[in-house]
Amino acid sequence: MEEWLKITLCVSLFATFRDFRPVDSFYTSFLTSPAVNFTAEQVTKDIYPINSYATTSLVIVMFLVTDYVLYKPIVMLDAFSSIVMFLLVLEPITLFKAKLNMLFLGLTSACELAYMSYAYAKIRDRRLYQKMTGIVRGSNLLGKCLSATFAQIAVSFIHIEYGILVYISLAGSCVAFFVTFFFPPVNSSIYFHPESPKTTKSKVNYNTFHNKNHKGIEPCFVEKSPKPVRVVLDQLYLELRDAYTNPYLLKFGVWFAFATGVYFQVLTYNDVLYLDLNERNPVDNKLYNGGVDALAFISGALSSYCIGFLKVDWKSASNFYFFIGSLLSCITLCICYVTTSLNLVYIMYIIFCFEFQSMNVVARSETAKHLKHDSFAFIFGVVFFISLVVSSAITYLFVQGTFIQIPVNVQFLLYGLINLGLAFWFFFQMCLEKCIVK
Repeated sequence: MEEWLKITLCVSLFATFRDFRPVDSFYTSFLTSPAVNFTAEQVTKDIYPINSYATTSLVIVMFLVTDYVLYKPIVMLDAFSSIVMFLLVLEPITLFKAKLNMLFLGLTSACELAYMSYAYAKIRDRRLYQKMTGIVRGSNLLGKCLSATFAQIAVSFIHIEYGILVYISLAGSCVAFFVTFFFPPVNSSIYFHPESPKTTKSKVNYNTFHNKNHKGIEPCFVEKSPKPVRVVLDQLYLELRDAYTNPYLLKFGVWFAFATGVYFQVLTYNDVLYLDLNERNPVDNKLYNGGVDALAFISGALSSYCIGFLKVDWKSASNFYFFIGSLLSCITLCICYVTTSLNLVYIMYIIFCFEFQSMNVVARSETAKHLKHDSFAFIFGVVFFISLVVSSAITYLFVQGTFIQIPVNVQFLLYGLINLGLAFWFFFQMCLEKCIVK
């Protein structure tokens, strides 16, 4: 078996078990069940916000640490923090333990970039990146789909308690942690441990050392001492300047910051909206969270796969596509605000995930394609951080009520309006593009 395929399969196996967490689909129901007995208000205002704040504060630091320690230790930390996270919500559960659980969930989320960065660091041929990314992304969604499907079957047909799902989720994290021991170590990294040609004693030229997949390049060795932090920070600044002084990349950066921030909020608080509608009308609004999550993840995987093989000139078509996609996202989220039918909310959620994942693939691929250097992980780490800042700001101002407290259905109206703003942003880009052409 080829070396790149071994690495890809190893990372894919980790991704599958990492996201096999059946309790996620019913986590709000679990916390508000008689066994735990938190109120919906405690879950919304006191517990869930910890995750957003923790992830936001850790993500940039974790990326730099990941590069410094050469990836694998942070991948192991990702799985280990998941184990601790589920151990904290084994009975008996206190409010302090539930908040601490969210802190470790934030750590796990902040470490998420590490396993993809590890794969890029180990597989040097850029021509294989698209295949590898597709396989790993598919494995990630497969784990989520299997997790949600299992959760729905277990709750609806086997009638097991939510607490049992915690033990099963813990088992999945343990398997993921075990898989990390088989990850081959990384010997170099982009910023702190770059490779240098054997035949030269001069410093690495930052503008050229990324092009490692060219044939005929001289043998390399790893510098014995890490590069100074000041030099690394200068390089990071140059990466950001090159990326976001480019108007084409900037428009995708704006979309990432706000659309992904909204996506995080929807994933966190859709469970709260489901429970609210279920409590209003338990007869007509039965909970099928696991099944709906499975359909949402499968539809997202399908849209990602189709977009990946679609031959389109995105330079000319991206503004129109993102205008339509953002407008559709606005409509689906606003319907979640006006309707009292849980089944309709489920349908809107699936459509929203389908559209978001398709736009996400276009934005990621176009951004990666037009970067000057091999800095995919860093650029998306920064964008991930900004999107988390957006998510945290919404949580602090409107969910916890620091500015004004709004009900969960009104939160979805707010998320829809943000997507409407993105639709206007891309409509403006279309008009600007036509004026330039004329």
